Amino acid sequence: MTPKKIFICILLGICTYGCKDKKRAYLIDEITPPLGDSVVSMTFTGDLLFEQGLYDSLDDYDFGTYFDQIKPYLKGDIVIGNQEVPIGGEELGVSGVAFTFNAPKKVADQLPEIGFDIMSVATNHSYDMGYQGVFNTLKHLHDNGIATFGLYAQKEDKDQIYVIEKHGIRIALLAYTYDTNEWIEPEHDYVVKTFLNEQRVLDDEKREMLREDVEKAKEQADVVIAAMHWGNEFTYTLNQAQLETADYLNELGVDLIIGNHPHNIQTMEELINETNAHRTIVFYSLGNFVSAAAMVDRASIEFANMYEVGAILNLDIVKDRDSGEITIQHMVITPIINHFEHGYTNFALIPFSDYSEELASQHYQREFSEQFNREWIAAQLHDLFDGKITLAM
Repeated sequence: MTPKKIFICILLGICTYGCKDKKRAYLIDEITPPLGDSVVSMTFTGDLLFEQGLYDSLDDYDFGTYFDQIKPYLKGDIVIGNQEVPIGGEELGVSGVAFTFNAPKKVADQLPEIGFDIMSVATNHSYDMGYQGVFNTLKHLHDNGIATFGLYAQKEDKDQIYVIEKHGIRIALLAYTYDTNEWIEPEHDYVVKTFLNEQRVLDDEKREMLREDVEKAKEQADVVIAAMHWGNEFTYTLNQAQLETADYLNELGVDLIIGNHPHNIQTMEELINETNAHRTIVFYSLGNFVSAAAMVDRASIEFANMYEVGAILNLDIVKDRDSGEITIQHMVITPIINHFEHGYTNFALIPFSDYSEELASQHYQREFSEQFNREWIAAQLHDLFDGKITLAM
């Protein structure tokens, strides 16, 4: 490996949260791709969780200026979001409360203007509106030129690998959820793939499913990315299923894992396979991108505060012009605040670098917690990412 390919790693004998495993390492990337290499710039966001407070603040579901301040960060060749809730349309009843969600069609209509190209759509809410919700979600997104992966309206689609090619680099996208909130009828059991069994365990059958998918993806693409809807909500602690599944995906040869679901940001790490030295970069959760709930009653004060903090991930996929070797470079996390004020008013997504203490004092969450302030949030972000990745804050 030439010097231009060397990754500078801080190797830790003990990984975060007490997991003793020397193959885990945190990555600091300081590589500039040489002229002539192929580069695909990619952006990922956390969950687009449309909740009632946001809907009630909008005029005919028009987002207005809500996304304006973060649009410059939704940049590059490919922008991928995690569509947490179905977009079943008004005919299925718009819902942004409790555990059954459904977004109006106008959400899908506006996503291209915001900057999205592709949506991961395998989540625990995928079947909230039943099969019709699945069908409508895919139709509304596709009609607006938004590609999808992880949700299937037809059985034959389930075994197809979604591959996108940019600048001579082929990228395979896979997506899985730990489960769905609503029971899926046997005749529609193909609509979304779950990677855990009914006991929430990664068993042999699920391992085989993942193996088959990854092998097919590697045959068709240079890079394999897995979007994983996993983990426990409202905690920084990684659960056993996250750690075990991430290790297995690393063993299979997945290059990048983007996690979501916990409703707060979780850490990142690089896994290095002991057998073949394959490297997998894992972002365990990018938190909420869109949400609207002050003082979430299922969360502690700490994680009710962090419910309002999300992350945008920008990175480059680089293919060496001579060897064809793929590396993931120039990774940057941009923290964002989902700002809204008393009574769910004045919504705006704001980069943390532009978020003042004055704005924090006006956030609706501040009425429930004095801890919700710029200094405290900055400390949380540094604890999660310092020494692991560039933070734009």
